[in-house]
Amino acid sequence: MHYLFFLLLSVFPTPRAAPPAAVVRFSPISAAAYAQGRRQTRPAVAPVTFLVRKRNGQLIIPTNKGPQVYRDVVVDEASIRRGIGDEATTTYTYRGFLTRFQRHVVEVNFYETSEWWLIGNDGRRLTLYGPPQYSPDQQSIATICPGLEYSGGQPNALQLFRLQDGMLRKAWELRPENWEPAEIFWLNNNTLYLKRETWTVGANGNVSYWKMSFQQTD
Repeated sequence: MHYLFFLLLSVFPTPRAAPPAAVVRFSPISAAAYAQGRRQTRPAVAPVTFLVRKRNGQLIIPTNKGPQVYRDVVVDEASIRRGIGDEATTTYTYRGFLTRFQRHVVEVNFYETSEWWLIGNDGRRLTLYGPPQYSPDQQSIATICPGLEYSGGQPNALQLFRLQDGMLRKAWELRPENWEPAEIFWLNNNTLYLKRETWTVGANGNVSYWKMSFQQTD
């Protein structure tokens, strides 16, 4: 029996986790270089159309798999009397349809945190932990979410999404444990500038500046 088990493992090996679709390298830069880059660049604005209108606190996103319905949860005095707490508060705001990325953008606000959803025509949803920052060539989206000072109430993360073969996919994600992202912007199509704060016990964050260069691995 054990022999058969190991034979099956050799024929059908255990699947491995897919490697990230991008390699990101960090290089320190000066505050002056960061400020200069900020002055010389402008945030890219993605083309959008507004295909959906929210009605009576309800948002309906059309997809090829059927409509996705999202209803606001507003906690009032009557809700509290029924045992529903403020933490159940949820509101959905439609931010348009990204014509380049073929995704609906929905901002979701909870009681103390928020997310941005990118919903495709196939019904799949990508969750961004912060507002999307679009690359100049409209091929990539970066986002950050500072979470250390917030004590775990939201992810402490950086994300990179990349348009590949007409599909927007997550190419890279990082969740640092001793520093948090404070600000990010695109310098060019393959380079981001990052402002980050390093935290130590009992001390405020120390600010540093970094260049993030990424390269596709596939």
